[in-house]
Amino acid sequence: MNKSVNKGISVLLATAVLASPVMLEPKAAYALSIEDVSADSTRVDEETEYTIEFEINKDLSSGDSIFVRFPSDYSVDKKLKKSDVKLEDDDDDKISIDSVSVSKNVVEIEVDEKIRKGTVLTLTIDNITNPEDKGSYEIEVKTSAETSYKGEKITISKSSSSSSSSSSSSKGDFEASPSSKNAEDSISLTLGKFNLSSKSKLKEGKYIYVNFPSKDMLPKSISKSDVKVNGYKPDYVSILDSDSIRIEIPSGADGDSYIKLEFTSSAGIVNPSKPDKYYSFEIEYDSKEYKSKDVEITNTSSTPFTVSLSDSAAGARTSYTFDVDLSNKLGSNAEIEVEFPSGVTVPPVLTSNSVTVNGAQVTNVSVLGNKVYFRTPYGFTSTNRASIKFAFEGYLTTPRTAGTYTVTAKIDNKTYKSKEFQVSGVTPPVAVDNTLATVGLTRATASTPAGISIGIKAMGAPIVRNQGFIEVVLPVGFRVPAYLPANTVTVNGVAASFVGVRGQNLIIIPAQDIPAKTVAQVNIAETAGIVNPATPGVYSIGVYNSEERGLLFSRPATIVALNGVSFKQSVASFTKAGKTTGLAVAPYTVNGNTLMPTTFFRDALGFSISYTKTTAKVVSGNTVMQFKVGSNVATINGKNVTLPAAVQLKNNVPTLPLKTITERTGYKIIYVNGNYTVYK
Repeated sequence: MNKSVNKGISVLLATAVLASPVMLEPKAAYALSIEDVSADSTRVDEETEYTIEFEINKDLSSGDSIFVRFPSDYSVDKKLKKSDVKLEDDDDDKISIDSVSVSKNVVEIEVDEKIRKGTVLTLTIDNITNPEDKGSYEIEVKTSAETSYKGEKITISKSSSSSSSSSSSSKGDFEASPSSKNAEDSISLTLGKFNLSSKSKLKEGKYIYVNFPSKDMLPKSISKSDVKVNGYKPDYVSILDSDSIRIEIPSGADGDSYIKLEFTSSAGIVNPSKPDKYYSFEIEYDSKEYKSKDVEITNTSSTPFTVSLSDSAAGARTSYTFDVDLSNKLGSNAEIEVEFPSGVTVPPVLTSNSVTVNGAQVTNVSVLGNKVYFRTPYGFTSTNRASIKFAFEGYLTTPRTAGTYTVTAKIDNKTYKSKEFQVSGVTPPVAVDNTLATVGLTRATASTPAGISIGIKAMGAPIVRNQGFIEVVLPVGFRVPAYLPANTVTVNGVAASFVGVRGQNLIIIPAQDIPAKTVAQVNIAETAGIVNPATPGVYSIGVYNSEERGLLFSRPATIVALNGVSFKQSVASFTKAGKTTGLAVAPYTVNGNTLMPTTFFRDALGFSISYTKTTAKVVSGNTVMQFKVGSNVATINGKNVTLPAAVQLKNNVPTLPLKTITERTGYKIIYVNGNYTVYK
């Protein structure tokens, strides 16, 4: 018996079978019935595994038993173990077995759970040795709820069917007629017609097993409406494993002495992926095997498709577009796999709006290395041509080395290869100096929403609007929202065309060209939703772009505790520990020096103050500072100190130079683009 058929029999799926109506004695109205008995091998004196399918018509409880009686000519292993026996119900669920014992060729299986009447059970028993003589033998079954055995016969022959018919196997017993002989094509298939041997006849409810020549031909399931047995739709069709199926004989074919099997093109069967002259099918029925004549499978007939790139320079970000002529129609929810050549950068995450087939967004996009998997959407119009596009916004790149490359697409289990496409060399970026480039936060306090200001002194390569991008990498600790509105980010004063988020990375696509060796000022507003780390410390923020390899530069950003005080120029308030407090006078600058109202040092920093319209006094610990309105000289601990700007009176409150006071009280100032943080 063919290896795959053996395997298929040993893992029979339990299926409820409608028994043909027969006249029964009243006393047998609740009797057990046997649907099928088969063996992995029907050779004489061969140790093998038996599969028995039967329906019980009385409930079994935990502790009840199933008895299988083999004829005395059989040899049953007296040390049969639980691992040698498997019991499943008609839902393919395994039924727990408590114990297995053997006495005089009777195998007793004690069940460990309740089984309801009407359940069709599939029982497999290993380590059974066939009789030494050929002939017909009856295998019998009963349960502890039954008073008598029910039997089903099986024929044991001197040699295997395959060996006994070896002389005819080379020519084959029947014709196999696929609708196409091209590798990987979806096909309709006809097997037979051929006559059964030894006066065999088809019997309703029994099974025909079909073994396919290659493991890549069958779908995950086949509808019974796509199969015919002698012109009739079967009652049940199941996939046993990767290369074999089981077909239940319908009533219309009952009594026929021949077999003809037909599979429609919608069954999902495809030709093997590798060309060969010697593919054959095997059909088994009633412990006999029949082999088809050889079928030749030729090379795929598909024409290599052309790959179009929006940028063919090595390592460039690009779109990929290709039109594939299909050998079979592509419908909705069809699986497609695209494998890009080595060296192509495929981002770990691709969104469905970055991939289309015939202009329709795909579904279920996933990435594994250089392979991208997706499905056509529901409602997709059936077609023999697939125009697949990976948009520029998907952030794929060309290989980093110039040369010729190909793309492979697997569509509905058929593989298509592209023509070679050329990737050219790339002009290296010019040398630029970003040692004075800056990165700063608008607020430096922990757990506080903050904007980011990035001053790039020069780009080594041009960035094309709506194509290239600037990438900002925020360290772990910063909270980055899943989405940033484009209008919360500007590049050189113009709102970005698009802002994408990949983990801690921000992808900023400018809406205007940025030539090489020119400045790029990027501002991310506080309303973008980025939040500083909860833990104070120094964090490094990195900056990259799409056109240059490696890091452009990175800069430290200091995060201070929540008792730090933040404020802005021309805004009459400050923020401390998340609370905003008003100021009598908004901070302002004189000759580049920031002046603050005297009350700020009391309300924000906790100093002792006193002031009039002409004088102000600020005390912090042992430091006493006295100021006069209109004077640029202050007395600090009894010594005169020249101020960078004279004290002024605003709204009847003296305004004092911030830097002079913070330097003498141990405070530090972080300043970014009009935003200040004072901390200690």
